Amino acid sequence: MIRPSRLFWKLFLAFWLATSLTFLAGLAILLIGRFFPGDPQIGTVFFNTQHVIERFGVEAGEPLLTVWADDLHGQQIGLYDQQGQLLAGKPVPADKYNLKVTAKDGRVVWLRAPQNPGSPEGKGPSHAIPLVVGTIMSALFSWYLAYYLVWPLVHLRRAMHSVAQGRFDTRVKPIMGRRRDEIVDLAEDCDRMATQLKLLVDAQQHLLHDISHELRSPLTRMRAAIGLLLQDPHRLEMLGRIERESERIDILIEELLTLARVQGRPESLDSERLDVIELLADIVEDAQFEAGIKHCTVQLDAPESFVSCVNGELLYRCFENVVRNAVRYTWPSTTVRVVAVANAAGDSLTVRITDQGPGVEHHRLQSIFSPFERGVAQPAAGFGLGLAIAQRAVELHGGRISASNLPEGGLSVAIHLPRRA
Repeated sequence: MIRPSRLFWKLFLAFWLATSLTFLAGLAILLIGRFFPGDPQIGTVFFNTQHVIERFGVEAGEPLLTVWADDLHGQQIGLYDQQGQLLAGKPVPADKYNLKVTAKDGRVVWLRAPQNPGSPEGKGPSHAIPLVVGTIMSALFSWYLAYYLVWPLVHLRRAMHSVAQGRFDTRVKPIMGRRRDEIVDLAEDCDRMATQLKLLVDAQQHLLHDISHELRSPLTRMRAAIGLLLQDPHRLEMLGRIERESERIDILIEELLTLARVQGRPESLDSERLDVIELLADIVEDAQFEAGIKHCTVQLDAPESFVSCVNGELLYRCFENVVRNAVRYTWPSTTVRVVAVANAAGDSLTVRITDQGPGVEHHRLQSIFSPFERGVAQPAAGFGLGLAIAQRAVELHGGRISASNLPEGGLSVAIHLPRRA
């Protein structure tokens, strides 16, 4: 069941108030109208008495006035003969409204009232007054509600049109003033969407610029090597240069495809039950060969197992990129430590990879997870996509990744993964 919202209560109270005021106004008009000329009750008694006298005689009309005399709310009706003698009802001055009535037997009498009682048909317009007033009041309230609801929607539509045209700096919430309801919440969401779209477009343009730059460098070197090889076919070392640059382009394209894949939605992730500790052991064993070139070691300290439902390929790329990055930047003859610790409940795992390298500038601890962000010490090492892939892969598994500098030197990357059923 949907909980009534602020906008719901505003509309409910507005409609209820309009209905109540219309009813009260109509009731007031009916009550006040009974004391004005043309009161339907006075007219009914007056003309009914006339018809009774005309059809049945004066004697039949006299009791009718006597019965209704006390129910006319102060109004008076008198029945007089031709000599001006009061026959029934209450006294009414002779200069007031007089109506000549001829009885069935030919006798002539006069009916007097303080004012013109109208006609039998006169009570129709009197009853129509509440309907007219109700119609006018309903129209006014409807106009106000329509304006109250439509004008913010018009601004929202204009803002969305501007965003669709690429003007992502459009903001609509400030226009709403101090209004507080679901429409303002919608305006805030639209402003947030415009901001997010601007960030995504800027990131996409930056990414395309970086990709074109990364591809241009190896292609330029390949073109130069091919030119030299065409000039001197005996320079076979150029073939090795072409092969290395081709491999570099192939690796770049593979990492870009992986990055594009991890940009997907979590529900599109293919998962399987996997022992994360076993996956870490395989990565550490492979990284030991690369670390041996620098006379370094990679040590793993982890519990026996941590089984979770994960995407093995993406998680492998995540841990591999972080571990290889640590091996690349640690000083020679040092140790890269991979420590995995499960919490007391056993529903999450924290993996911390630390090196003994130069660390990272404090202001770059967040930006190192952006695409094409590389270390200052080795700007030509890799493509700067490894940590970006790792971050998105961890987020797809509902976890988080962070980096911090160690007091004794080196960088520590912590990866928190929840156990997934």
